[in-house]
Amino acid sequence: MILKNSAWQFETTGNPDVLQVVDIAMPEVLPGQVLLRVMASGFNPIDTKIRAGLAPIAADNNVPGCDVCGEVVEVGEGVSQFVVGDLVYGCAGGVKGSSGTLCRYLCADAALLAYKPESITPGQAAALPLVSITAFDALERLNVTAGDDLLIMGGSGGVGQMAVQLAKLKGANVTATAGSTAGIEFIAAFGAKGIRHADVVSVQGSFNKVLDTHGGESFQAALVAAGSSAQVATINARNTYDLAQAHAKALTIHAVFMLLPLLTGNGRRVHGEFLTWLAGAIDGGNVVPPVVEALPAADVIDVHKRYENGELKHKVVFIF
Repeated sequence: MILKNSAWQFETTGNPDVLQVVDIAMPEVLPGQVLLRVMASGFNPIDTKIRAGLAPIAADNNVPGCDVCGEVVEVGEGVSQFVVGDLVYGCAGGVKGSSGTLCRYLCADAALLAYKPESITPGQAAALPLVSITAFDALERLNVTAGDDLLIMGGSGGVGQMAVQLAKLKGANVTATAGSTAGIEFIAAFGAKGIRHADVVSVQGSFNKVLDTHGGESFQAALVAAGSSAQVATINARNTYDLAQAHAKALTIHAVFMLLPLLTGNGRRVHGEFLTWLAGAIDGGNVVPPVVEALPAADVIDVHKRYENGELKHKVVFIF
């Protein structure tokens, strides 16, 4: 049977209207890869930055999308952990050296993938990898352990809510910020203390570990909240910052960029191994996946516009 591959693609960078549906060539399955029939492609803010040309790391075929859940339809040479018919998920593309995931068929490095959690839908699974691995990477860089006093700036967002849960499982004392009463209640449901972003000034110097999930003013507030010789991690260091607080307190600052293994090829297996653990934690009821809005792929332009207009406050996935 001859398979037909279709995708959403941008021929040039620009506003969301540059995205268009096209037919693209079927990918060749290389050693170490699997061919996936994409069931769901996850949306992430980085997709808009790549499409707009703000992050010059577009996939080789200019197809957006980093996260995926799909069915294995062909296995490349050297792949032993998956067989045809397996349902897998991962952050497997969307940057140089790969295809984006908003397409019907996708070749992915098997090292980046894990079996889909059995207890959730393909759409829910496709919303997990990038935000969960980012949270995991940040907590690893901070070396969060039992008893740490950890502040998470933005605890109700995609990365934040996963970080809250992973840090609680490590035994940390977790405080997280939110912008609304509903956000604070959401954080409290995970057993963490929720405070408003504006109240960080009242807890300045109280934390030996701080994770910033926004950048900008949020990162500056993170430096204020950190205690002497504390560690601060941010997932958005692309800005100009006043580091006077970092100097005065002898802080250690970590910049977290979870897409680096996809761009360099180094460290990919850690992603697949973590996602395997995460699937077990979700199926065991120890981690709750984000609430997801599942939409047809044809809504991609509208979703990019909603995000850039500040109207998108939850995870979105595109269903094929």
